[in-house]
Amino acid sequence: MNNLPNNTFFDINKLPKEYGILVFPISLARTENSTGQDPKQCHDYVVHLATDKVADTKIGLNMVYGDFLYLHSKEIASTLKQKFMNIVLNHKNAFQKAIQKDHQRFQIQHGFSFEVWNQLYLDYEGDFDADFRRFKAKALEDDKFKMYLEEDAQYCGRELNEEQTNFFLEEHFMLYLLSKGKVHLPNDYIQGREEWILWCYPGKPLKGQICVYQQNPLNLELSENPYQNSFYDLESKKLIDFTRIDLETYNYQYEN
Repeated sequence: MNNLPNNTFFDINKLPKEYGILVFPISLARTENSTGQDPKQCHDYVVHLATDKVADTKIGLNMVYGDFLYLHSKEIASTLKQKFMNIVLNHKNAFQKAIQKDHQRFQIQHGFSFEVWNQLYLDYEGDFDADFRRFKAKALEDDKFKMYLEEDAQYCGRELNEEQTNFFLEEHFMLYLLSKGKVHLPNDYIQGREEWILWCYPGKPLKGQICVYQQNPLNLELSENPYQNSFYDLESKKLIDFTRIDLETYNYQYEN
């Protein structure tokens, strides 16, 4: 598989037998029906992974809601707080109900954990604010990186204002830290024994996100995690290795 051409990816055969955690970052804008991450779709994604990919029952799943990330906004904070609280609670309750109903497939119910974005700040082993500020300053000095952010915003149909820039940068940086094992992921079943972490999301990666992994801004290495530079695209059912993407030819598409 190491000799594959750039931008060409395939599905996972089996997940590792060692203890590990799948992370589902939940975009609040995609939690409604048929938008990619509504409770039924999330349940279906987990069924796919659990049915076809599990080599051993040593896997937990942490669902992380990006509520605090969406505060990069000009909207009134009190209005957003109520809106996001309702979205998170409704989604979590509906997903949990689906998993409990499907108890024959998911007998280890305490393997599912739910948390919100700002909890990740506390679970990061360093000073997130200081590290993020340094990362952001360096990223915005890089003309090519800024160009990728512009292209990402255009692809997503958004204006690259200050709020959107901060949204992109914080999301990319936090997921990079998760992959590198720098954020503690509380899971009652795994209990800190994870040897691998894989975050899963429906859709193709943005160029800025790819660039963060390729640049490795904090020079982090977690060799025991085979997915330290990857994510699983739940939409295409492909494991995407960021280090094997050629950004010069990548156009938000994978090679067939």
